[in-house]
Amino acid sequence: MSDYAALRTRYGARDRQDNRTRPLADDAAAGRARGSRGVERTLIVLLSAAALLALATTAVLVLPSALRITRYDISGNESLSREELLSAALIHDKEYFFSVDSERVKAALEAEPRIAKAEVAKLFPNGLKIAVRERKAVASALAVVDGRETIVCLDSEGVAFAEATADEAASVPAISGIRFEGFRPGMRLPSVVAKLLASLGGIRSTEPALLSAISEIRIVAADAGSGQAQEPELLIYPLHYRIPVRAGASLDAPTLRSMILVLDVLGTRGIADTVRELDFRSGRAVYRSKEGQSG
Repeated sequence: MSDYAALRTRYGARDRQDNRTRPLADDAAAGRARGSRGVERTLIVLLSAAALLALATTAVLVLPSALRITRYDISGNESLSREELLSAALIHDKEYFFSVDSERVKAALEAEPRIAKAEVAKLFPNGLKIAVRERKAVASALAVVDGRETIVCLDSEGVAFAEATADEAASVPAISGIRFEGFRPGMRLPSVVAKLLASLGGIRSTEPALLSAISEIRIVAADAGSGQAQEPELLIYPLHYRIPVRAGASLDAPTLRSMILVLDVLGTRGIADTVRELDFRSGRAVYRSKEGQSG
């Protein structure tokens, strides 16, 4: 073999050996690189978790005091002051956004006899919205409270909800013929009385001036001549006339307008003093004179 051939053979063998060794070296380097990247990812995850934990800890310690309720958006209160409303809602000096319970506040408000309905919502980050609908008097009645007689307000839902002020008592009819046993604010009246109060509520919402024309509404037992249980009747005493008007168990605005119109006609004709009672139970006016005659 020539020297050239021997040299070529030797270098060829070395190249083949180098080619077998190079992939192994490359694989080792790639493995070391992957391991390094894996360590880096692990460190990043650990650092991120630590940062989140620190942030959460800070939030737990700092946010509650930072999100203290300091703004109250209150609407619908007319007779109740802001302080009375918050007291009824069981709102304390320090309430926090995440801890305050809207449903609890709503329930507390609706437990107040003067409030018919309440809506409560939280306003991020430090507000509480409270909207209430107060009960409105459509009539008044006499009751005994702590051993003394007083006038109480009745609403259209049949609830005796508060003692009446002088203005409230003067602006609505007085209901008589009922008796309160163990009166307490918020008590509900019997269904017979509630029906009358609901009808007065309808009149109040459409023609409130009609209610101010009535001084008293007396609930009386119906004539039992038929032998069947019947709804009680009403004796209505107008404010400006001394003629009582007999009607059914409930009222409406057209009936009241008709009553007042007939009374005005009787007064204009100068015969009002001769009328003992005006009867509207049949839907038309029938008057009974003091001499026992009807017209």
